[in-house]
Amino acid sequence: FQFSGNAREYFGIWVVNLFLSIITLGIYTAWAKVRRLRYFYANTWLAGHNFEYHAKPLSILIGRIIVVAALLAYNIAISISPLAAVLIVPYLIAIPWIINKALKFRARVTSHRNIRFDFDGTYWRAFWVFAIMPLLAAITLGVLAPVASRLSANYIGNNLKYGTARFSTDAPLGNLYSNWFFSILFLIAVTFVLGIGGAGLVFLLEDTNIFAGVMGNLDNDRMSPGLAAATITGVVAFYIAAILTYLFYAAGVRNVVYGATVLEGGHRFNSTIGRWRYVWILISNLFATIFTLGLLRPWAAIRTWRYMISHTEFAAASDLDDFVTRKNTEGSAAGAEFLDIEGIDFGI
Repeated sequence: FQFSGNAREYFGIWVVNLFLSIITLGIYTAWAKVRRLRYFYANTWLAGHNFEYHAKPLSILIGRIIVVAALLAYNIAISISPLAAVLIVPYLIAIPWIINKALKFRARVTSHRNIRFDFDGTYWRAFWVFAIMPLLAAITLGVLAPVASRLSANYIGNNLKYGTARFSTDAPLGNLYSNWFFSILFLIAVTFVLGIGGAGLVFLLEDTNIFAGVMGNLDNDRMSPGLAAATITGVVAFYIAAILTYLFYAAGVRNVVYGATVLEGGHRFNSTIGRWRYVWILISNLFATIFTLGLLRPWAAIRTWRYMISHTEFAAASDLDDFVTRKNTEGSAAGAEFLDIEGIDFGI
């Protein structure tokens, strides 16, 4: 895969999107999303042809209105009566349906060589994959995270289609656990480095009484302000390390899943994302965006997308032109349904 976009071109789109989103109190964000994704898709190439994004902004706006209205209604009900918390149950029941609809929408509005993608997952399978397994992974403190990753990747991959051609994904659990093991080591190392560094800085500053105003009410016989600050620093270091570990783990999962995905006919995919490099790119992007008050956000977005695309590979088992011609012919009768209604984007 190749990406031909650049930060200078995208900056113009980003500025207009930001301005119009502000003056319309957020309503234009649906149109902004379409303009943004159309630019990125149009500049993403495979075998001499770019991708296309066909979503209608109104579908995205309706989806966002539904989500915001539901959240507002739920929070208002909770503020009126705590018993309204029971309303979370139908929300949890609806999650698999929402995810399926979102995956179908995202697939159907994406095309390559005039062939659209599609997704046809089932509710109960999605319920197991997206509701039960994440809960089990959390209960086991992440031990079952590779199992959850495998099930979700296989569910999405095995229900995704390119025209009439089906994808097939069978992510090896052993490779996912290997990635999980290195992710745990990454978590320990980053927590240690951030915790030791932060605690050391805190104790160096303790003599300056910088913490007296914030923690002066602590009982000095039990814990000094410096020790309390060091403890808090350690907790913050762990949470930061946990976020970085998630990014590290996700990059590894992507590599395993793409390497286990095949398009009908023996066409294989591969991903060569560097886990350390991926984390570094996202973190440096964040700091660059913050220190420039958001002005480098377009550069950061282009940088991330380009890295992901340039480390994604497609190995065709046969001449791709013949494959596309055949699938265009097979899918011509069913293709009209995509022109009628695309569905609603729920923002997932």
